[in-house]
Amino acid sequence: MTKNSKGSPLRAFALASTIGVEIAIATVVGFQVGQWLDSKFHTDPWLMLAGLLLGMAAGMWGVIHTLETFRQKDRE
Repeated sequence: MTKNSKGSPLRAFALASTIGVEIAIATVVGFQVGQWLDSKFHTDPWLMLAGLLLGMAAGMWGVIHTLETFRQKDRE
């Protein structure tokens, strides 16, 4: 088995960690931006909730994009 094999444990670990980091970062950024906007416009907690949901959606979009990239590399 070579390092560049499709079934490589390192490749699986890279995919899993990328997915986890993408979801976490997008969710936290959305939450923080929403909190900041709430403090500016005094709309607690609505913009924080909207930012949280948008961050989660962005994280899921990132995961879908990452999975498509990994699938394309597998086809090559």
